Amino acid sequence: MRSMDQFSAALREQLQMHFHESADVVVRSISSEIAVCFVSELIDKAHLAEFIVYPLQCLDKTPLGDQLADLLPIGEVQSANSLDEAIPLVARGWVYIATPQGGVAANISNMPKRSLAAPENEATILGPMLGFTEDLGTNAAMLRSSIPDPALCNEQYTIGNVRETTVSLFYMDNRVEQSCAAQLRERIQSIRGNDITGSSELMHMLQDNDGSVFPQLRLTERVDLASNSLLEGKVVLIADGSPLAIIGPNEFIDFFLSPEDRYIGWSLGTFLRALRLVALIISLFATPAYVAALTFHYEIIPSSLLVSLIQSRSRVPFPPLFEALILEFTMQLLREAGARLPTKVGQTMGIVGGIVIGQAAVAAGFTSNILILLVALAALGSFAIPDYTMSSSLRLVHYPMIISAGVWGGIGIAFISLLVTLHLIRQTSLGKAYFNPIKPSKREQDAHHELLLPEPHGLTSKGHNLRKLVKSFKLRSLWMGDIDD
Repeated sequence: MRSMDQFSAALREQLQMHFHESADVVVRSISSEIAVCFVSELIDKAHLAEFIVYPLQCLDKTPLGDQLADLLPIGEVQSANSLDEAIPLVARGWVYIATPQGGVAANISNMPKRSLAAPENEATILGPMLGFTEDLGTNAAMLRSSIPDPALCNEQYTIGNVRETTVSLFYMDNRVEQSCAAQLRERIQSIRGNDITGSSELMHMLQDNDGSVFPQLRLTERVDLASNSLLEGKVVLIADGSPLAIIGPNEFIDFFLSPEDRYIGWSLGTFLRALRLVALIISLFATPAYVAALTFHYEIIPSSLLVSLIQSRSRVPFPPLFEALILEFTMQLLREAGARLPTKVGQTMGIVGGIVIGQAAVAAGFTSNILILLVALAALGSFAIPDYTMSSSLRLVHYPMIISAGVWGGIGIAFISLLVTLHLIRQTSLGKAYFNPIKPSKREQDAHHELLLPEPHGLTSKGHNLRKLVKSFKLRSLWMGDIDD
């Protein structure tokens, strides 16, 4: 009994030294030369009793460290000859079985995690209602079940010195461009010493140009979007502890596409994609066009509309530029406040706040009715963009465009638009061109990637002619300088 107490007491003292006297760190003696160490809140206690404590109590003599691994009915067992090797594993929910000759660590972790649920920020009506969680193993299992193909590869890396976050790189070996996967591996290797808090932070570290306001990699919590991207030859990166997956490489148009477009049929899906592009134009140019027209280009306003504009602005003391900036800033404050408040309160805040502030601003003479309508349309246009990061980037570009419209009029709008277009043309995503006009892919299986086309089987002769006509467009090839055969 004395030797048992001495061995376990020495082990407990060393362990508490590493964990700074933590109350949930446990050392339990099994025999005079065997002790188990674990964090009580991170393990499955039933598995501890059934698969570790009971088999060890049935031993007649103390086995060597390597022999312990064969005696335990646990799938994941790792050799740990010293306590220093076992400490990082114990902190992640493993159990360290220690003997004077060495020991092993067994994985019976039961880390806190939430159950599967529908995506909260990417709502779906017709598609699969399944979203990623914070558990990496669960996310990998969902991707495996979605694509039961042995060509689906999963490479794991550890990032960080303190957190030691596990990151999984998924790709289809027979579809991915190996240069993209190799480039992502190199970038992961270069940041392995940095601690990260989630996929959003990791995405900024992996982008080709993090100085750009436009995202080159895409974040999603939808399993169907991630699996569809894998089938298109892209790579998916998932970090442990984050419910968001990183997808790349991407083109600018990808941020305006939703996997739900495929679930509602090719005709309606193509219409919705075109509608989002119209929403993009409205969100960018509605307010700047108002400022430019009232400041420099009265002649382009119809006379019937000009009368109502003059009546609406008769009490406004500010020039159109300051009027637009004040209203846009107020709209941004309402959006940010609604996002930070609880869900029900935030929705009420957005609706009631917009109505009350809008009516009060018109009554006080701070703004005109027409500008409130245009700002509301611009906000609706940004809400129609499926990707949150792209929507936020476009709102940021919106402000210099308004200022340029107030200073130089239509020339200012054209100048900022040209600068943004040139910036997008220069960007890449994992080495691939980022800003490409719409054109069907060279590969038949990806031919309806941007322009949804009807499937070839079951079409009439007119349907086949329509498919051939849409596929004949060469917009992207003309833009990039090479023409397909």
